[in-house]
Amino acid sequence: MADYFSSSDDDEEFLGFTVEEITEAEERNVRKQLEIANIDSDISISDISDSDSDIDSESEASSDDDQPLAEIARWSIHLRPINVKNFSGPNPGPLTLMDTTRKEIDFFHLLFTEDIYQTIAEQTNAYAERARILNPNRAWYPTNAEEIKAYLGAAIVMGVLPAPAQDMYWYKDKLFHPSCLEGKFSRTRFENIQRYFHVADTTTNPGRGNPGHDKLAHVRPIMEKLRENFLREYKPHREVSVDEAMIGYSGRLGFKQYVPLKPTKRGIKVWVRADPHNGYVNDFQVYTGRINNAPEKDLGSRVVLDLIRPIMNKGHHVYCDSFFTSPDLFLELLREDTYACGTVRANRKGLPKDIGQIKLKEQGKSITKQKGSMRVTVWRDKKNITILQTNSDGEATSVGRKQKDGNTTDVPCPESIKLYNQYMNGVDHADQLRSTYNTARKALKWWKYLFFFLFDVSVVNSYLLMRESTNHEIKTKGNKTRQRTQMEFRMQLAHQMLGGFTSKRKRQGEVQAPAEITQTHWPTIMPKKKTCKQCATKKIRSEPTSGCDKCNVNLCLKCFKPYHLEKFPELS
Repeated sequence: MADYFSSSDDDEEFLGFTVEEITEAEERNVRKQLEIANIDSDISISDISDSDSDIDSESEASSDDDQPLAEIARWSIHLRPINVKNFSGPNPGPLTLMDTTRKEIDFFHLLFTEDIYQTIAEQTNAYAERARILNPNRAWYPTNAEEIKAYLGAAIVMGVLPAPAQDMYWYKDKLFHPSCLEGKFSRTRFENIQRYFHVADTTTNPGRGNPGHDKLAHVRPIMEKLRENFLREYKPHREVSVDEAMIGYSGRLGFKQYVPLKPTKRGIKVWVRADPHNGYVNDFQVYTGRINNAPEKDLGSRVVLDLIRPIMNKGHHVYCDSFFTSPDLFLELLREDTYACGTVRANRKGLPKDIGQIKLKEQGKSITKQKGSMRVTVWRDKKNITILQTNSDGEATSVGRKQKDGNTTDVPCPESIKLYNQYMNGVDHADQLRSTYNTARKALKWWKYLFFFLFDVSVVNSYLLMRESTNHEIKTKGNKTRQRTQMEFRMQLAHQMLGGFTSKRKRQGEVQAPAEITQTHWPTIMPKKKTCKQCATKKIRSEPTSGCDKCNVNLCLKCFKPYHLEKFPELS
């Protein structure tokens, strides 16, 4: 550089530094900053430019250690190619190859394993024993894995054939009879299983506010098992999306959330990573609210890193919305060979300061700035849309937009916008599949809504596993392949879960010896006023408090003898 200031008369008059020379000087300066900060950055040396937007902020920085990762180097309007590595992950699709003899229930048991039925049966029986100490229930008897399996099969039937009231499934009026569940369960038995239904032991969970308290203890063991199975059984495509899903719940709950832009506005929030190609839920995380009533710093970044960590260093492309997107997050993903694209808030730290003041009036116009391998684009649609990405060069393309006269015209659009619209819908697709045949029933306990959310996700994921199984394609009469529908899958799954099960007891087998009858059947005052069993056969309405303790039925005093003579002919 000293040559430019030499006083030789033979040299030409100094006309100033060229752009290349200035860029080279700035490159040396940034290289020194990176060496001092000891940061492994993906920013290429050629990424430095003469943007005026961040010069003042760079010069005011007192120490490189105080600079966030996204503030290293500067934003420039001079765009350079972005190096995107090829996808190196395993072939997308189901991991377990199922042969042609496998049925819907076999795919379901890949995720919702059979030992879960036994766990639920054990926990339900244990909870029923504790609950009946305070509120005796003579109609209850212990359940088992087979009955729990049938109970969940009945929940699938109720999801496919919803009714305004649960009692309608046991109506005798065939005109308003949604299903034939009364052949599998009596109404009393079904309601008792509902009443005592439990999936985990919460007796060892420390009280609220104590160290080690788990807010999700009611579902934690089964939830973690299902999460591991979801991760293992399906390998995601190159593109993945991260977003939030909502489980509707309007009762009192410490970590209930309100998200006004979601169809389900109030309830339990679940962070989800899903495959945008089919809606398969690969991973999830239930949000339990603030810790010690303090907001979590960089919550969005933490969630994305937690959900993406199992698939890092494979060249995946992550799509997320403005709640999660930030320059620091995208650079951290980039260091792990994971690319990202998402809408971003204009005031995010690390973005050009003037990005929020850009005014574009004409639809289709855009402005792009680049820093290293990261680009931020402001595109004008009906309003300005700001998008940050590290996964493409942002080549120009177009989208169709309807004009005021009704005609559709092609509007210029950056490639990043089109990719975002194409691959951001993974979680929404999963929500749509799950909510179509929702199995959740009205309940007072919040954790039951969470359990049936997990159950529905298991059904949907197993449906997608079967739909993508090469050995289970459906052929039409014309020998063409057609796609299996979720309703077909659920109907067959319900048949296989219910099978030949029936929980109805045969009263004929309960006949006792006359000597024992005379000793144990006595009139008594029953816990609740109910319809007289004998009067009901004559279509007479009577609700006495008296009854038979041994038979567990309410009876008028005048009906006590006739009822027992009919039931036990040996006494006559």
